[in-house]
Amino acid sequence: MKKLISLVLALVLCLALAACAADRQPAIDAFNHAKDGFNEVANIINADIEAYDEEVIEVMNEMADTLELHKQRLEGDEELTQEQLDEMIAWYADVEEWVASVKEELEVG
Repeated sequence: MKKLISLVLALVLCLALAACAADRQPAIDAFNHAKDGFNEVANIINADIEAYDEEVIEVMNEMADTLELHKQRLEGDEELTQEQLDEMIAWYADVEEWVASVKEELEVG
C-alpha cells in the first residue's frame, strides 16, 4: 500500500510540475515574426550603412544582440516563467513597431 501511495504521489507531482511549466510557443512565434521583420530592415540598412545615422545603427545592433539572447533562452533548457515570456512577447511588439516605422521612413512595403 505504501508503494502504491508513493507511486501515485510521484505521478501527481510530475503532472503538477508539467502543468506549471510556461508555454513557450507563443513567445517563439512572436520571436520568429519579429526576427523576420528585423532581418528584412537590417539587410536594407546594411546594404547602404553609410546612409544612416549612428543612432539607427546603434538601436539596430542592440536589438540584434537582444534577439540573439532571446533565441538562446527560448531554445535552451532555462526555466522561463510566464511573466518572463510575456515580457519577451511585449518586447517583440516593440521590435515590430520599430520595423514598421523604419519601413515607413524607407518607403518599403
